[in-house]
Amino acid sequence: MNDRGLQRVLTLPAVTFIAIGFMIGGGVFVFTGIVLKIVGSALPLAYALAVIPVFISMMPLAMLGSTLPTTGANYMYPSRMISPGLAFTGIWVYALASFFGQIPLYAISCARYISVYIPGVSIHLLAAIIVTVLYLVNLRGVKIAAQVQAVLVLILLASLVYYAVNGIVAIDMTSFSITGELNTGSLLLGTSLLTFTYFGANGIIELGGEIINPGKVIPRAFMIAFPVVATVYVLVAIATVGCGPIEPLLSSAEPLITACKVFLTGGGIAFFIIGGAILALVTTLNALFIVGTKSLLMIVGDSILPKRAGALHPRYATPHILLTIIWVLSIVGIFSGVSLETLASYAALGGLIIFFPILLASLRLPALYPLQFSRSSFKMPLFFRWFCAITGIVMVVFFGLVIMVDMKSLLKIGGFIFFILTGIGYYLARKEYCKRKGVYLEDLLYQEKWADEQ
Repeated sequence: MNDRGLQRVLTLPAVTFIAIGFMIGGGVFVFTGIVLKIVGSALPLAYALAVIPVFISMMPLAMLGSTLPTTGANYMYPSRMISPGLAFTGIWVYALASFFGQIPLYAISCARYISVYIPGVSIHLLAAIIVTVLYLVNLRGVKIAAQVQAVLVLILLASLVYYAVNGIVAIDMTSFSITGELNTGSLLLGTSLLTFTYFGANGIIELGGEIINPGKVIPRAFMIAFPVVATVYVLVAIATVGCGPIEPLLSSAEPLITACKVFLTGGGIAFFIIGGAILALVTTLNALFIVGTKSLLMIVGDSILPKRAGALHPRYATPHILLTIIWVLSIVGIFSGVSLETLASYAALGGLIIFFPILLASLRLPALYPLQFSRSSFKMPLFFRWFCAITGIVMVVFFGLVIMVDMKSLLKIGGFIFFILTGIGYYLARKEYCKRKGVYLEDLLYQEKWADEQ
């Protein structure tokens, strides 16, 4: 398919930098502190364990992106191969969890890092200002070039490596004694939450229509990005835990700031906080505004969301209504009083649930598109297709249940279930409305959008 006139301009280096940027983003700065308080000195182990199921689960996505590259892939694949309703619900829940959970979580965390240099500032007000500025920037249609993304990722990686190397040089081995408080449940919860820090790589399949030779580039970008990011995460975790007694970190609002002050000087601290934490969080927030509208625009094109929702600004040609909805939900999340831990849980659950429909679609790919699959640069044997997909589905169900049980509040759990039910309810109502207008949403299923792709 022509992806609505999009040009193929992204090469392997650009796509790899984008994948690394999506994966690292602000997650390592937010979730490291949260999970540290759950697993203590087992933090490096939790990071190492978290990458395994995510990497395995990503392989079917790499196969889909290699075989049938398209824009808005996280919606397009399951809507054409499994069920438009299931595909929409997955995007709906992911969107709500991102806009109400992930964006407020990252904005508040970013405000906390900035407050190091502006003592006494209102964290929530500063978080709202950050989100509002990025909303206004995106309304004007700012285009982030792949070259700029590469530069930002290089600065981010440099700050993390700088932090890790200095921390490891000054390591205190006595800090790694696992306390009796760590148990299997804590390790599972910590690992479940950290899976979210590896999820961003699936964002590159959203760009399939803009990648040169996507059949080869997409799987190769996955293979490069995961080892790089996993290595950086584990080294950062080792440096954090090894900086000294763990008690001050457990009682700190931002443990990474507390840790870096142990082994870095003034200039080094500034480089890590500004070049690392603040840059990572701001660029991730900006990416969420940009990427957050892609699948939604494809859904508008399918008439599942009203056409008006996807309207473009008359001057800037940006989806201003969708961007405004994202902004409103994010502001509500910031001032809702919901704890960072709950926002993190919602964000992680949203990231998990989007995998379910697309993993099912990967199992249908060879039967529905045998010609394209036979020509794919990244084919998986039958056993591995099923093994990876089932591993991903088990990960979604198991880690999702672990996170929900840990919330220990019917109100908090009910909030996420509400996301799911509203998506299902809206789709069923919209389906009946469209039927009265002569549009049958079930006809989206098995449309051969990629028949002429190869």
